[in-house]
Amino acid sequence: MSEIVTMKLGPRKPVRHEPLPEGGYREFIGWKEGMSPVDVWHAGNSWWKIEPGRAVRCDLAIILNPYNVVVCVARIRGLIKRKDMRMGFIGEPIDGTYDAWLGKILDRNNSKNPIAYFDEMDILAPSKVKPDTKFLNLDRQ
Repeated sequence: MSEIVTMKLGPRKPVRHEPLPEGGYREFIGWKEGMSPVDVWHAGNSWWKIEPGRAVRCDLAIILNPYNVVVCVARIRGLIKRKDMRMGFIGEPIDGTYDAWLGKILDRNNSKNPIAYFDEMDILAPSKVKPDTKFLNLDRQ
């Protein structure tokens, strides 16, 4: 069993030419309706205060909008540390395999921490998601 890291985005806001973990820069963080999966990934893959030993064991990331709706699923290839000890995930959005999760709710605890971890066994497998599925949490089925 492995864990999946979730990153809950807040509202979209500008940042000044902030470096991305995989190279390049971003000008915004946070969520705005209509973003592409790559834009969502770049808006949410960094820079987090996380425990690197736990995060490095995650192979998948789920990015949620402010309403806990899945807006991106990404494969994680690694972590990078910034001088201030914040971490960024290196990876890319996945097409196809996890598309059934997009637009579904992943209920999280009420913590204000934007990072949360789920055991993969607690989330409905993509092959089990139906068009009328609302929640991905197995305990909500």
